[in-house]
Amino acid sequence: MERLFHIGMIQMPVNQDTAVNLEYIENSIASLMGGFRKPELIIGVESISSFTPESIPGSITEYFGKLAKKYGIYLIPGTICEKSDDLPEGKYYNTAPIFNPKGELIEYYRKMAPWRPAENMVAPGKRYVIFDVPEKRTKIGVQICYDLNFPEISRNETLMGAEVLVKLTLDPQELYLLNRPIHFARALENQAFLVSTNGVGFHHGAHLCGHSMVISPQGNLLWEAGETESVAVITLDLNEVSRCREQGTMFIEHYLQHVRDYAFPMPFAENIKQAPLFQTLKQVPECKIDTPTEEVEKIKQHLIDFMEKRK
Repeated sequence: MERLFHIGMIQMPVNQDTAVNLEYIENSIASLMGGFRKPELIIGVESISSFTPESIPGSITEYFGKLAKKYGIYLIPGTICEKSDDLPEGKYYNTAPIFNPKGELIEYYRKMAPWRPAENMVAPGKRYVIFDVPEKRTKIGVQICYDLNFPEISRNETLMGAEVLVKLTLDPQELYLLNRPIHFARALENQAFLVSTNGVGFHHGAHLCGHSMVISPQGNLLWEAGETESVAVITLDLNEVSRCREQGTMFIEHYLQHVRDYAFPMPFAENIKQAPLFQTLKQVPECKIDTPTEEVEKIKQHLIDFMEKRK
């Protein structure tokens, strides 16, 4: 049976003003839904609410839930700063909320690997997240930026049943050539689609490199954006995942089958700090990006005004 899945991707500039980002995403969704090929899942980028931490659920998730329901789509609009009672003052999670076509918040993923030292204010999440798309008989794994650099995260989401690995990113130009091959490796070793979105333009003194991309389970580049604003709809043939996992990549390599067969030992899985490497390796120094209090308050007020207009 055919399993074609249309993915809408938003490659956008990330403004420090949250309301500006929300409006940009809303307009981009409308543009994507106005095309002849309607996306069934739309994905944004990392850090769309840099200076307006909010609880989940909250006003921002309510806003995106209405958009998901309006268009009848699955939606991962981007990542927001999540306030939580289990964190100390000044700390938050970098979290991607996930909505179904009814507008319901069905899951949320907290970034497990904050990019140190720049994200010292971000607490790491502790839970792998996949979600079901029953209409396509598939599962989607969600990651945020630096998470992709750690193969354990992709592998565990794959073992939980993910056929598509989605990554929301905010990568600067300096990391483009360094990280590009990792996307292909994660798709190949997990025999999964890898869907990566990134921001563009200047953000906190960095030039975001764009180059959102989609990689097939066989390691083929299906689509890659440039360095400018872009929206696109890419169709995934999910049966390609089944073929690769059952019959081998290129009908030769049975990566996941052999993960089961070999059951590699992981002696430090439960106590990584005891590994000999970490007895001598020094910690990364701390770093913090400060924004004037008055600027933060201005951004918060603009968001409040924006939400009032959308009610």
